[in-house]
Amino acid sequence: MKKYVRVMDGLKSNANGFEYKLDEVNVSKKWDPSTLNPKEMGGFNFSTEDKILRWLHRGTMIYDVMIPEDAEIVLCDEEKGIYRANKIIVTNPRNITDGVVMDLYRKTKLSNKIIAQCLLTLLFKNRLQIVKFIIKDRVNMNNIDEIVSEFENYASNGKFKCNELEDFKTVHDILKEIQSDLYINLYIDKKPYVKKITNDKVINITGESGSGKSYYSNKYLKDDNYIIIDTDIIFSDKPSDNKESLDLRRCFKGESKDLLITDFDKCYLKILNYFKESKKTIVIDSAQYRNIKDYNILKGEVIVIRTCIDNCYKRCLDRYDLENKTATLENRGKFANKKLGMYEWYKSLNSFIEQVDKF
Repeated sequence: MKKYVRVMDGLKSNANGFEYKLDEVNVSKKWDPSTLNPKEMGGFNFSTEDKILRWLHRGTMIYDVMIPEDAEIVLCDEEKGIYRANKIIVTNPRNITDGVVMDLYRKTKLSNKIIAQCLLTLLFKNRLQIVKFIIKDRVNMNNIDEIVSEFENYASNGKFKCNELEDFKTVHDILKEIQSDLYINLYIDKKPYVKKITNDKVINITGESGSGKSYYSNKYLKDDNYIIIDTDIIFSDKPSDNKESLDLRRCFKGESKDLLITDFDKCYLKILNYFKESKKTIVIDSAQYRNIKDYNILKGEVIVIRTCIDNCYKRCLDRYDLENKTATLENRGKFANKKLGMYEWYKSLNSFIEQVDKF
């Protein structure tokens, strides 16, 4: 049996100002079930629990709706879940909290098209975190085109004044990054981006921390035709089996690891120069390619591991726990907070991909 519900601000309709009576039969003065035009039809509109998510922008309170036995009821729009009746009872009022919204989302049976509209209506009610959860939970590479198209189409009608919605651009950017053939995004893994720039025997591998770039580059370790350089090892004092990266420590002795940020070009050219006489392919693994200034110095092939940021972040924390089993909660918290920066850092890596793609 369907559970009917209605959203309002208090007991007054924000559509026509009708003042509802709580727990009593409300009778419409106008009722013409021969038409679906709301103004001509009259009656009271409401929805079902599994589709009311689309209408949560209509108020701050949600009510259960009971239909008297002698009432007439019409399904006006099945996709959006719009019903009208000439008589209804509104009861059991409760505030629409984030918890209520999440409960209704878990029950929803709305189509992808209407879910895209919900993203905007929920932004209208300042529920950015719930919108992000829905995108992560519902959006995938098979439906992203439909979601973006309907989100933009619904925004264009001007009803929600999107330019005044602080988080509209944030959500639009999230969706466009998922849709893009180039970009790393927050929630969905993509295959590595690969671009051959020159015929030089150089492979440049980059990605966010936790993306799996080192795992990707390590596949060359057992092949004597490759030299694997990990810039994290070069600027670290930790032991390593990577002989070539250890040898390069001497070349960069006295240099701060910040050099990879302040002058990545210098580091890159110095590495290439060090191995210029070698006939082997040089594989350079670094998260700091995003800091390159002169893209013309890039040689060989560029590979960007496009693991989504959520997965990168989780892997970083998992790796920290594995390597620091005696760490205090305070230290783990500091590490976790520091790594939250990748939710902004990845945008500079997307800029790197953009520039490389122009070659």
